[in-house]
Parts: sequence; structure tokens; C-alpha cells
Amino acid sequence: MPEEEYGTAVKEAVKAKERPAEAPEAEKRREEELAAQRVLTKEEKFLAALAHFCIVAVLPIVTVPLLMWLTEKDKPTRSEFVLHHAKQALLYQVLLVGAVMVLFATAILAPLAVILGLAGWIYGVVGSIMTCVGKKFNYLWIGNYVKQWSS
Repeated sequence: MPEEEYGTAVKEAVKAKERPAEAPEAEKRREEELAAQRVLTKEEKFLAALAHFCIVAVLPIVTVPLLMWLTEKDKPTRSEFVLHHAKQALLYQVLLVGAVMVLFATAILAPLAVILGLAGWIYGVVGSIMTCVGKKFNYLWIGNYVKQWSS
């Protein structure tokens, strides 16, 4: 090995030792970025969108994301994208239905329940469209909670 190459290799090794080791949070963030770069299949996009779009249906509103989450979590080749969106949609829909029911129970706040229900319905449809095209989507507050819950 010529002296110039040897000197360069030694300098790079010294620089590598001087750099602080990455914190576990930074490593985890980097792994998440690498996972996000993975190409999503049409099936993964469809299932994630379906979990959010079930807010439009009246009867299976909570059952479909629940079934998706229960069936997806035990698969050996599970999709973290589908799993995350199924949990997120499940939690969002349970909270929204609960809030609307509580507001309807008080006759004075029934108009607020209608407004909240419509706004929640639209927000769920937006989430469905975003995941259908493969973009990252998180409900406010709920998305961060689901990430912590998954860890």
C-alpha cells in the first residue's frame, strides 16, 4: 500500500474514532427512514387506505381496522405500514365515535356532535386518500401515541 493511501486510511480511522457514537434514538430514526424508503406494494397501500376509509361505513367502522391489526400482527411477513395505519385508524375511530356519542347524550351539545362527526369523517377520508397514494399520514396526537405504543 502506498504511503499516501496508508496515511488517508489512518486519518479516516482517527476521524471515525473521534465521532461520537449515534444515540439509540438516532439509530431508530435512521431505521425508520430506511423502512420508509422501501417500496410499498399496492396491497399494502390498499389495506392502509381501507382501514382509514372504514370511517365512512356505519356498521364496520371499528371492526375492519381491528381485524386488520389482529391478523397482520402475527404474520411473519407483516407490513409495518399496514399495521401502523390499522392501529391508528382503530384508535381514531373509537375516540371519534365515543366523543360523538357523549356529545349527543347531552341535548345541548348535539349540534357540536354533528359538526365533530362530519369533521372527523372528512379527516378519515383524507387519511385514506393519503395512504392510498403511499404518503405518510398520521392523525394529530394519535399518530405519535401509536408510534410510542408500537415501540
